[in-house]
Amino acid sequence: MRSTEAIRERIAELESIYDNQDPPSSPLEDEQETVLLRAIEELEWVLDEREQPPDY
Repeated sequence: MRSTEAIRERIAELESIYDNQDPPSSPLEDEQETVLLRAIEELEWVLDEREQPPDY
């Protein structure tokens, strides 16, 4: 399981990559981008958790 810090670092990394390719043109767009990046990170986390064997 990833730590909160690792998740925050991944979100910041994704945001930086996204901003370099397509900078937001408004505060609303920037907020929407952040929400999408958090959803992507959450999905990555869920998929990563499913790939690991259960701890029995």
